[in-house]
Amino acid sequence: MENKHKEQMAKMTDAVQPHCDEEIIAAMTCSHSGSTARTLIAKIFLGGFGAPWGSSGLPNPVFLAVGKENIYAFAYKPRGFKFKIKKEVARWARKDISIESETEGKMYSFTISTPSGEKYPLEIPVYMGGKEIAKFFLDSMR
Repeated sequence: MENKHKEQMAKMTDAVQPHCDEEIIAAMTCSHSGSTARTLIAKIFLGGFGAPWGSSGLPNPVFLAVGKENIYAFAYKPRGFKFKIKKEVARWARKDISIESETEGKMYSFTISTPSGEKYPLEIPVYMGGKEIAKFFLDSMR
């Protein structure tokens, strides 16, 4: 991974590390699948109103962190180029979940599936050179 991507990943892992019980190897901000496009359309055509999307039970956007044993989901608030982690909203044992992913142009989409049948479809925008860091994050979750 390029140095600029390593620095970006370090900023995200450093922001979330104090909130986790284990060493964090990767972290990323993610949105509900399809919400990025809906928000853009709403801003362009509706003046910022009416960007509805279904809820997966996670905040949108959500901050995910990957440890050796668990994947953590947090509510957060962006602070410029930093992140204010608010509270943990979910935690899944890595051994119990499956990750399905696909890359489509400017978006990496993936779904976290749990043994109880819950599915969390999420996406990471990869425009402006973010493909390498998104791929590292997704590979870390497996």
